[in-house]
Amino acid sequence: MKRKRRSADTKTQNPNNEERRVPDVQIRRDGRSIEDLPQDSIINILSRLSVKRIINCGSVSKSWRQLISTPEFAKSHFERAQKSAWPLIRTNDPERIARTLYLVEPEYESEFDVGKCTCEIGDNESNNGHVHMKLDTKFRIPMRDREMVLYDKLNPKYAARRRRFVGLKPKDQKFNLANSCNGLVCLCEPTQNNPFLVCNPLTGEFVNLPEAPRPCRPGAFIFAGIGHCGITDKYKVIMMFSETGMDMYAEVHTLGTPSWRSVEGAPLCSDIWKLKFPSYLNGALHWFRVCYQRKEEIVSFDIKAEKFHSIPSRPNGFSSIGNWEDMITLGVLDGCLFICDSSESGSFGLWVMKDYGVAESWINVFQAMPRIDKWPCGLYQPIKYMENGALLIFHSANYLLYYDQTKPGFKYLKLHGFQTKFEALSHIPSFVSLKDYGIGDDTSVLNVMSRCGRLERKEEVDDLFLVEENQATGSSDSHDTAS
Repeated sequence: MKRKRRSADTKTQNPNNEERRVPDVQIRRDGRSIEDLPQDSIINILSRLSVKRIINCGSVSKSWRQLISTPEFAKSHFERAQKSAWPLIRTNDPERIARTLYLVEPEYESEFDVGKCTCEIGDNESNNGHVHMKLDTKFRIPMRDREMVLYDKLNPKYAARRRRFVGLKPKDQKFNLANSCNGLVCLCEPTQNNPFLVCNPLTGEFVNLPEAPRPCRPGAFIFAGIGHCGITDKYKVIMMFSETGMDMYAEVHTLGTPSWRSVEGAPLCSDIWKLKFPSYLNGALHWFRVCYQRKEEIVSFDIKAEKFHSIPSRPNGFSSIGNWEDMITLGVLDGCLFICDSSESGSFGLWVMKDYGVAESWINVFQAMPRIDKWPCGLYQPIKYMENGALLIFHSANYLLYYDQTKPGFKYLKLHGFQTKFEALSHIPSFVSLKDYGIGDDTSVLNVMSRCGRLERKEEVDDLFLVEENQATGSSDSHDTAS
């Protein structure tokens, strides 16, 4: 017999056996949904998640998507994230156009320690520490010449040769990554490193920089970077170059203004005395260089005062080894300047300036011994201290090193997916809209996901993985990922 369908409304009976409808508003679950919480509480919860999880939460409901887009959420997230930089990886192959940036951010920091594997590795006890992480948090930077791409792709004259993927030439579209500051990245054209635009890779927004009034001589290299003034809340881009090889010039641009300004006191820099690794800290930009008599120097530029200064470098920081300065990096760890030196084959040392600007505060955090610790040769770029005190380091041989001083050895985390050279940038992801960076209403804020930004190159759909490898042999523990 066909069962009679019950009404969607719940019915109860009174003592007189008369049915009484219960209003729908009273029909609720015994438990409460997270959406029933106050907005401040939801922001507090979501802002603690990884960027990947936050983006996924935006797909759960329209209200969450709108909440994640608010300035209140962006501010709350950045306040938690500003001391937690992560590697931003991209290909460094001159024959490839690197528009895709891969963020290395595990769901939990302990993932690199205990090894959360996402592939089938069997029950072998030797794989207990296995790390296999897909880098699926990807950002895209703009194209340098969008009109050229649109003309080639959309012009009816070339309709017969249209393909799924767009064909681009590196010399027309490639960008250099200058540095990162509070979620913004300064991009420079590759020939002379001329600052071209500033973007927020997470939101996809960017602003074009005005053309500098003083063009530098052909062949000269420009040293550039972006910094922030906490007092005025303004962001500034600086560029330094030489027209004659000795006379130095510096130009400063404040985001939201239409022009550049000249500043005095630019330090000597050239193809010989290079200013490397621009790093932002304490309202100033810093560069590392080796000047006369092979002496180390840290050059700083005060963003508010627009003045150049010299910061004392580590004691006895020099060597007689040829081209040794190419094996030294400068950066910021836990709010302190650091110098990482791997000029001696098979080892490296890490120095940290505990008190900013105080020469005596430089300490040698550790010095790895080449024959004992077997550190690989190459350029080391420390990125961050993990919560357990372990150090995450990018190595020029296409892998990350996870180093816990309380345990023997270190972990090789190799980049797998496609064969190319990679580079890394220490970056703090930010959901703050570029329009909220104090640039004003007169500056046009563009988005990478315009009609041109949606066009793809073939290699931009490739997946990238971080796979733990055997320290002794360099072989991968994974059997399903080709490098």
